[in-house]
Amino acid sequence: MTKRIIASELGLDPHYKVRVVLPGVCLHLASKDEPKIRRHYDGGGGHWDADWIDDPRYGDTVGFIDWASVVAITWRRSE
Repeated sequence: MTKRIIASELGLDPHYKVRVVLPGVCLHLASKDEPKIRRHYDGGGGHWDADWIDDPRYGDTVGFIDWASVVAITWRRSE
């Protein structure tokens, strides 16, 4: 059985590990709060809002994401 890595064991604050899948790439992000979808009123998709963490110990840093091209987004809490 593989041991699950726990944030507190690495000296990190509790956070959400977020995976954003785009064609050909999977981004590993982190957020202090649970991601929420914000839909566009014109029906043109949406945008994921979160309190993104830009510390490289947690994952990639969000620069620009073409949210219209996102194939999937998943997250889980890391204590």
